[in-house]
Amino acid sequence: MAQAVPAATSQALVLPTIPQGQIVKVLPGPVPEEIRAIRSDKLNELTSGNNGMPDASAALHPDNFPFIEGYALSGPFNHGVVKIKNIPFNSRRTEIIAFLGRNSRILNDTDEPVHIIMERVTSKTQDAYVEFLTFADAVKAVERHNEMQKKGRQTRLGDRTVEVELSSQGALMRDLFPFASGVFWNGSIPQIQEPVEDQPWKTFKGFVTEEEMTMLVKFVEAPGRSPFARDCNQRPFESMISTLKKLPWFAAEYITIRQRAVIYNAAMGLIGLLRRSLEDPRREREDGNLTTQLLKRLCTAAMLCPGFSVMQKDNIAYAAGWGDAKLSQFNQPRFADLWTHQHILVAKPGVPIDVLEWYIAVIREETTRYVGTQSLAARRNAFQWRDALQDRGYFGFLWAELDLPEAPELGKMSLKEVAMREIATIEGVLTRVFSGI
Repeated sequence: MAQAVPAATSQALVLPTIPQGQIVKVLPGPVPEEIRAIRSDKLNELTSGNNGMPDASAALHPDNFPFIEGYALSGPFNHGVVKIKNIPFNSRRTEIIAFLGRNSRILNDTDEPVHIIMERVTSKTQDAYVEFLTFADAVKAVERHNEMQKKGRQTRLGDRTVEVELSSQGALMRDLFPFASGVFWNGSIPQIQEPVEDQPWKTFKGFVTEEEMTMLVKFVEAPGRSPFARDCNQRPFESMISTLKKLPWFAAEYITIRQRAVIYNAAMGLIGLLRRSLEDPRREREDGNLTTQLLKRLCTAAMLCPGFSVMQKDNIAYAAGWGDAKLSQFNQPRFADLWTHQHILVAKPGVPIDVLEWYIAVIREETTRYVGTQSLAARRNAFQWRDALQDRGYFGFLWAELDLPEAPELGKMSLKEVAMREIATIEGVLTRVFSGI
């Protein structure tokens, strides 16, 4: 049977006399002063009326609505880009940063400025791209190396002479996503082209392929598949980091639930493999390529990925071995493991936790009430589905009102389509509650 949501999930919403284990009720009426004293100013403002409830316009106002599409937290990139050609196949990220010099204004480490292009099907290293804070910073870096060449000094990376040239976001995106056919890159913005009749290979099917993501994991599981994977065992992890950071999640109408799942599953697989490798008791020391720092970078990129759901990020944090204290850095709500059916919507950054949980409590109680008004057969079906899904009822029966298709049809829906369904459904639930207030 599904477990009841503990009262602690919304302890700031009601009097502390609610028995432990009982689902919290959001009761209309003046809010007692002892409750107002422990609430945030935002929630007190929202529930300041005589009946303790806002009207529909206030509840649905963008300033108050506590949910947002995760992908909406991302956008196009316009950083300056430098391309370093003919790099040694075993080049390391730290070597490239050192090569550019300490005064180079590249992006911060958490933004992952270095992208060493790896052919995901063979694991062969190609060129490297580096992102700078501005276009002018990239120009200065290229000019500095041109001046060195004029003075007769060879620009070397390791034992190889390399070329340094000014590049662009469009060139970086083309090399990072080489199998994305039918797309023109206007900077980092994808412009999907019309399908070409009788030329399906020119039709857009996604930014990455399932084969690419599968091979990233296989190169780690069986590095003997390729000499490049064996000698540069960090490269698949770095390739995944670049994929997570640079994939245009903001173009959500072109990314399906299935495509996201393929990337997520590959990321989870790589996190698990790297962590097991680092924790292997037979491993005496880090080999210089597979390090705890690499694991941290990979997990951080996954947790900051604007395309992943709250539940997916909770699973990533668990796979990384991170505790609750760490999750607050990544805009994860409390009880993230209970956001089972929220595929796209996340907590809006900056929303007080009690405001978020107050809205969830309202949704939980209204959807539960609504199920209770249905026919006996409909109620029985809803409870049977709840038990089959092992849903613990944190959002009540919101999943039933969403009425999303099952796999594989759900996988064919775009992130934007699912987001619109989630927002419209929550809006409908809240309108039922507050329209008469």
